[in-house]
Amino acid sequence: MNRIIRLQGLIWLMLLMIFVSACSSATKEEVSATAEPTTEAANVKETAIDVTAKKTLYIGIVNAPVTLNQINTQDNSASLAPINLLNDSLLDVTDSAQFLPKLAESIETKDNQTFQVKLKPNAKWNDGAPFTTADVAFTLKLALHSKVDTSFKLNFIEGLNDAGKLEEGTTDISGLKIIDPTTFEIRTKTPIDPLVFNERFGVKVNFLPEHILKDADPEQLSTNPYFQKPTVTIGPYKYANYEKGQYVEVTKNENYYLDVPKIDSIFIKVLPAANLVAQLQTGEIQMNSLPVGLVPITDYDKVKGFENVTVTSATASEPAEIFFNTEKLSDKKIRQAIAHALNRPLIVEQLLKGQAEIIDGGVPSSHPYFNKNIKNYDYDPEKAKQLLKEAGWDSKRKLAFFIPVGNKVREQAADILVQNLEAVGIKVDVQKFDFPTLIDKVEKGEHDITIFTRDYYIEPSLYFTTYKSNDPESVIRYNNPLVDELIQKGEQEIIEAKRHEIYNQLQEVLHEDVPTLAVYSEKRLQVVSKNVLVGKPLNLGTFNNVNQWDLAAK
Repeated sequence: MNRIIRLQGLIWLMLLMIFVSACSSATKEEVSATAEPTTEAANVKETAIDVTAKKTLYIGIVNAPVTLNQINTQDNSASLAPINLLNDSLLDVTDSAQFLPKLAESIETKDNQTFQVKLKPNAKWNDGAPFTTADVAFTLKLALHSKVDTSFKLNFIEGLNDAGKLEEGTTDISGLKIIDPTTFEIRTKTPIDPLVFNERFGVKVNFLPEHILKDADPEQLSTNPYFQKPTVTIGPYKYANYEKGQYVEVTKNENYYLDVPKIDSIFIKVLPAANLVAQLQTGEIQMNSLPVGLVPITDYDKVKGFENVTVTSATASEPAEIFFNTEKLSDKKIRQAIAHALNRPLIVEQLLKGQAEIIDGGVPSSHPYFNKNIKNYDYDPEKAKQLLKEAGWDSKRKLAFFIPVGNKVREQAADILVQNLEAVGIKVDVQKFDFPTLIDKVEKGEHDITIFTRDYYIEPSLYFTTYKSNDPESVIRYNNPLVDELIQKGEQEIIEAKRHEIYNQLQEVLHEDVPTLAVYSEKRLQVVSKNVLVGKPLNLGTFNNVNQWDLAAK
């Protein structure tokens, strides 16, 4: 029946085209303005659109990506969504924190010090060029060059310094051995837990195309046009468009070495939280993204009532966390006072409607290395005042509190925190910025305190790199030799029970010193349009199977 209707429509359309071409005295504009298509012709047009319609998915986030640079994500959660769509790593992770192979065919070690990696032989860049160990070597030598900024944390590899970089004037990595085009080895300084290698190298290292960037100057790499428009990558999707602060558009990679994605294009839209909720209702976006597309808990009942979406709650996530500039707030009693001044139970019960939990450290309670024996700082304004007095706090001083905009709940929580601080005698200078601007300012140390959310990590050592000494761009500018020692021991220990002991002690030291303080750990809402057949926002590993995602036909 449908074929008969389409055939009739096509005949009518051909007759209409003959009629239009016969009207030689009419201009193109006149024809389009005066000729009304018949019902059958209109149906043909609609049918043609349905047949050729491309599948487009719109994902909403509330913080803007700051970069598309796959070797320097700047630890920005919002940037990870487009970067992960454009770039595959050796391994990916599932929501249950299991590793699964991507570019790697296998990763093996016999002694926890030499790791042999075999690449998938069919892996290729989206321009068709093969992905080989030459790209691996090129990426590592360039990203770890002494003049190049990178988010890679690979200081455990032999031949790199404590900062995970090559010494100035050095170009070769002694811990890297290329065996053949699909096999290479990484040797570490000491034996390490394979978790360290799998996450910090297998998951967190993205690659650069040597055939595109072979002539790039390391000292000018951050301004290389490639990183503004990374058109040659090795993920399920490829770059299409990037309007800073508005959206990132990617289209499916027809040369993908795994199954080609079913969804043709994905837009990651940057929206205020209120607009994100509204567009979930209208269908203008079809899902939110965790952790940077949070639906405010205050809108939970409203969103739950939308008939076009499915709503679930994730497990308690990595917390919203206060980061102290310890150079400006060097006395731990001041930081402890602030911890006691904050009415976190009020935030959880009233603002978050109980859909969150309170912890003090940055390790989520669901993580295997979370120290359950640490007692949280309780809400005690009098204790806070006492500690401020002991520390000699200047009541005339204003505390510079930098707050990122875009996350409604976090902004409201920050407003409550400001009231709490002022109630114990701390004046506050609130300054609100979009996330890219905030990161730039806090890395320069312009703040006293700030608040944002870190990423979720499987490997526990990654939670503690923030606390390492002598990082010129550290948000907290913290320096504690004991913490440095424990971090190093934790990275090098390969016996799980001993690692637990080390990380428990490390969390206890940090709890006493308070360079950071968690405010709440939210049970985030996962919202997905009912026309999304496969695909869901997750706390971890959202895009690990994005090539299998699909939308219902319209």
